[in-house]
Amino acid sequence: MNRLALTTRFLFFGVFFLVGVGAIVLSIIAEPELVNYYKSRKTLAEIEQQNEKIKHLTTQYTNQIALIESEPNILERFVPLTFGQKPQAPDTAFPQVQDPALKSETEKLLDQIERTPETETLPPWLSRVIEPRTRKGLFCAGAGLILVTFIFFGLNKENIPE
Repeated sequence: MNRLALTTRFLFFGVFFLVGVGAIVLSIIAEPELVNYYKSRKTLAEIEQQNEKIKHLTTQYTNQIALIESEPNILERFVPLTFGQKPQAPDTAFPQVQDPALKSETEKLLDQIERTPETETLPPWLSRVIEPRTRKGLFCAGAGLILVTFIFFGLNKENIPE
């Protein structure tokens, strides 16, 4: 056989063998390793989001403390906002929310904001791969591809040195 035919044969052997081995490895490690990997990535993203929220709150509190230290009478203006108390100012009328429909809609809106939809932790391709039938089929297809690779692209008797 000439050199071009041997090179082509070697390339086909390499490609088919690697695809077969990749299919077998994917079917074996899909359930324990890849599922844990994607769940860990989601958990890490949630922790980073919480850390950013904590950093933002820390910055906000630091700014408020600096404002209170620079202007002490501003603390009296924070009390009604923070504790929900009615402000104590003589000769001043403070409006009250009396509309129950507005209050119920506000509560619904706040509940809707607090409920965050669950994001899918696994990508769609991994969700299909971890199904038992798919894993078995992937394993058998990989094994069959490796077998076919050795049968058709393995050594032939012409190339075996004596």
